[in-house]
Amino acid sequence: MQIHVARNSAQLGVFSAEEIQAGLQAGRFNSTDLAWREGMAGWTPLGDWPEFRASIVPISSPNQFSAEAPVQPMPAWERGPSLAHFFQTIRDVALNPVRTFDALPNGGFGKPITFTYWASLPAVLFGTLLYGLLFGVMGDEILRSLKAAGNMPAFLNDVSTGAVMVLIGVGLGLLFLLIPLSSMVGAALTHLLLLPWGPKGTYSQTYRATSYAQAVFFPFIFIPCLNYVAGPWQVVAIVIGLSRVHKIEWWKVVISTVVVPCCCACVGYAVLFALVAKSWR
Repeated sequence: MQIHVARNSAQLGVFSAEEIQAGLQAGRFNSTDLAWREGMAGWTPLGDWPEFRASIVPISSPNQFSAEAPVQPMPAWERGPSLAHFFQTIRDVALNPVRTFDALPNGGFGKPITFTYWASLPAVLFGTLLYGLLFGVMGDEILRSLKAAGNMPAFLNDVSTGAVMVLIGVGLGLLFLLIPLSSMVGAALTHLLLLPWGPKGTYSQTYRATSYAQAVFFPFIFIPCLNYVAGPWQVVAIVIGLSRVHKIEWWKVVISTVVVPCCCACVGYAVLFALVAKSWR
């Protein structure tokens, strides 16, 4: 199992037990360096790990990092799923993204996926309630307008308002289930766009950073006015997260995650517009 090592509140990286043993013998690591691996409650000095005691070389300098300021993996959800850690993670990412993503440990996909579900659930429930109320009050009028304009698919011509409400609920439910999958696809494309800059982390780190940065703002999507702030700040959090985990300058991340996708979208819209204009001739 991989072990995280930190010194002076800064993470040195993730290493195997064999690498740490060799580092202790070579003087690369000190007995006072803090270490943590998944399943532990907190960070402890390497000198307290039984498997490393035989490899520790005495150090002469007294100005080494002590265990007075333990480093905790961030965001808080990485320390275990709970309601307190859920709200703490929102605060970590939204208000302190630099420190949060500097302390984001390497890991798998499980924790960001569970956090994504937790964060998207309020948005999906609120969206279902909002569209349900809308169709409950104005459904008949909306359907009549769509039919009159010819925008209603033929197979929906005889569908009742209640059936449309059920379809909307089912559609939002499927969207809820597929959110992590869409995040994985998006992270894969993002990682490909970052490759020219030589990212230091792996695809899993790209996924973990983008998942937390995106999901934290999901609960605010349907809140009027606040969503106009949450959207841009979500982009800022994604740029900061990818910049910190991959050790890439922020402007390079902006080019890969904002400029290039926007240019591709503009080209796509231009081609679509040209095709539509050609069909009208």
